[in-house]
Amino acid sequence: MKSLRATSLGRARRAAAIRARIRTVALLSSCLLSPPVSHADDPISTAIAGLQQRYAAVNTVTASFVQTYQATGMNQTESGTLWMKKPGLMYWEYRFPEPKYFYADGRRTYLYVPADRQVMLRSFTEEDLHSTPLEFLLGKGKILLSFGASRETEIKSSSNDTVMVRLTPKAPDLDYSYLVLEIDSRTFDLRRIAIRERTGNLSEFAFTEMRTNVKINDNRFRFQMPKGVEVIELDEK
Repeated sequence: MKSLRATSLGRARRAAAIRARIRTVALLSSCLLSPPVSHADDPISTAIAGLQQRYAAVNTVTASFVQTYQATGMNQTESGTLWMKKPGLMYWEYRFPEPKYFYADGRRTYLYVPADRQVMLRSFTEEDLHSTPLEFLLGKGKILLSFGASRETEIKSSSNDTVMVRLTPKAPDLDYSYLVLEIDSRTFDLRRIAIRERTGNLSEFAFTEMRTNVKINDNRFRFQMPKGVEVIELDEK
């Protein structure tokens, strides 16, 4: 196996995809695993509080997802199934339009694209958790302490019975401008997450068939390096 730095445009895009996927799963985790907060009269605060209350006792999540990515000259749709386990184990299995596998084992993340015979890996440390949605994975934060919340008006809801919430991070120098949650106004289930990058690009993840507190073996989150693949280190040197 060869180990080399990512330098091509295609590799840079995949590196950005890894960062976006980590942020999204982390935000999902923050919503599902953070401690409950008190409800308020404000509908936005009520939706956020209800979301956290809804999933206060959740330790595992599995769901089907559809991911869309919009950038200049690009409109891409992918879909598959995700598994997540507290405090920070993740596995995303993409099935359409091509097989692709993303793992986070608590120490590193791995993106394996069989068609390219490549594995992209990146460290996954305590430092990565600071001032990002990832800190919620360890139960260290609440959404309203790390984000300013307001009603979303740019991205439209997919249903009349959902609330659209924009979360603007309070921490400076992040590579995204804001996040959007689509929350069921009756059950407080999480329906969709959107990430607006500082470049203007938009990633969206819509969730269906979500189940919580199902038994998931830790082996599902352990990546086995295939033979003969190119290994690409994405960490800054």
